[in-house]
Amino acid sequence: MERSLIVHSILKYIAFALIFICKSALASSGDQPEVRVWKSKAGTKVKASLISADHSEVKLKTEKGKIISLHPNKLCKDDQDYVLSKFPLPPIAKYLIGKRILFHVQDWPVTAVFQFDADGDFKYGSLKDGKILTEKNGLQYKIKDLEIKILDGEKVFSRLIFPSANPKIGDRLSFGLSRTMVNGAIISIAEAAPF
Repeated sequence: MERSLIVHSILKYIAFALIFICKSALASSGDQPEVRVWKSKAGTKVKASLISADHSEVKLKTEKGKIISLHPNKLCKDDQDYVLSKFPLPPIAKYLIGKRILFHVQDWPVTAVFQFDADGDFKYGSLKDGKILTEKNGLQYKIKDLEIKILDGEKVFSRLIFPSANPKIGDRLSFGLSRTMVNGAIISIAEAAPF
């Protein structure tokens, strides 16, 4: 009798464990990203799932596990719309992408030029005597809420912190790294143009 009670308890435990494992497997299979056919503007197609996206990069994972990174503008319009439905841009993005901002700090002898190119490149220069001088090449930017990280490769080169998602002339913003951040005013917002 005691032996059958032990066997019964073990079988009951195994049954509950199997039910738990099956429920976990079903729940996790529902969390799997949708695999779909993606198409580039050039007509190239790939079957993959969307991992992540922002204004300058879309990451896809193929069925074989390969990670593909590309700029959203390389995708066809339908796929760009799909990406935006899954990973909407922060509200400030529509006011920055493709724009040039002139930024002035009271004690600076020059005006800073910040340009947010549509391809994710960040141009940083200074305006003096009507000419823009490039301060640093090869920078990228990443938008997160009201903070824009300026990247030199993987390293944070600088940051911009905006007071609102709708920046306008006269707004004060912060520029720099934590210990050397300066405050100044936006004196111009215009369309991006060659330096």
